[in-house]
Amino acid sequence: MGLDAGDSELQGLLAGLATDDDDRREAAAVALGDLGRDALEPLAALLFVQDAGLRWWAARALAEIGCEDAMAPLNLALADEDADVRACACLALGKIGAVSAAPALAARLADESGFVAAIAADALSMLGEGAVAALAQVLQNERPAVRLLAVRALGRTGSQRAVEPLCGALEDTSYLVSQSAMDALEKLGVGIVYFSP
Repeated sequence: MGLDAGDSELQGLLAGLATDDDDRREAAAVALGDLGRDALEPLAALLFVQDAGLRWWAARALAEIGCEDAMAPLNLALADEDADVRACACLALGKIGAVSAAPALAARLADESGFVAAIAADALSMLGEGAVAALAQVLQNERPAVRLLAVRALGRTGSQRAVEPLCGALEDTSYLVSQSAMDALEKLGVGIVYFSP
């Protein structure tokens, strides 16, 4: 009987995600998070439905679960056709602290949507030192805007491991990238002295 009641609760919460009431959807996402692993499989399945809004709420609920098992479906959602779903997956992975997702998040810095790219940078910042290697790789990207996001995220990691790649970015061909690298180094407490040639 308890199992049936639990299943009924799960189904009710999943139905709550499909309503048009954002307050109800938010409450359902939080409650699904409280159910933990019991809600993983049905939420992962919702990432493949046609309704982009429902996919977004599924990713939102997976963020609430916040365990390593939620990372695999969220990694898949990083490639969703809908920009809002991709952004939600980025933020969810950052909130979970999914360091193993750092390379996939770093790839989103070049997303066709500037919004997704900015959210991916925020998520990488949340990962701290665990994102430094992936962000350092992005500094080789041919697009200055992508390198700029990586430099800013490196500065926000708060990691001393970010100092070396940021020092390299001081020589970037883009003034904005090199200036942002200088600002990031200063925030990390690294003093820089320039000598005119």
